[in-house]
Amino acid sequence: MRHNPGRSPAPQRRRVRLVSATFHRSADMRCQADVCLEWSGTEYRATQTGVGRGPIDHRVAAEATLEALRLVLRGGVSVRLVGTKAVRAFDHDIVIVSVAVREPNTAAERSVIGASLIHGGEMARGVARAILNATNRRLANSLEALT
Repeated sequence: MRHNPGRSPAPQRRRVRLVSATFHRSADMRCQADVCLEWSGTEYRATQTGVGRGPIDHRVAAEATLEALRLVLRGGVSVRLVGTKAVRAFDHDIVIVSVAVREPNTAAERSVIGASLIHGGEMARGVARAILNATNRRLANSLEALT
């Protein structure tokens, strides 16, 4: 890192932080994801439910994460899940997400992509991290305006 005399360092941007993400399935194929995010000292919780297995699990976890993120954003920015995809690569389970983001006063959506490893079978946590990897940088200015 170089030091530039007379220039102040760039301010460090804060990011939405994942507090917890859990996933439960009942015997009748119903599933539920609970996600808790933290921004500026406040926790935002959301729950989503679904019926099915496989890709539905990832979608339910992603939607719970996006719902918690919408609470953080307070309607200032629109976020919509485009899709999720689980892959096996380099001996690891990886989840990839695509999210459409629409900033205020713009008509066009921008797609952002995020990915995360799924560690130890913690699928919901991996999906939530992928959503945050996709959105945190894109939403940084909008989030700073909320504080």
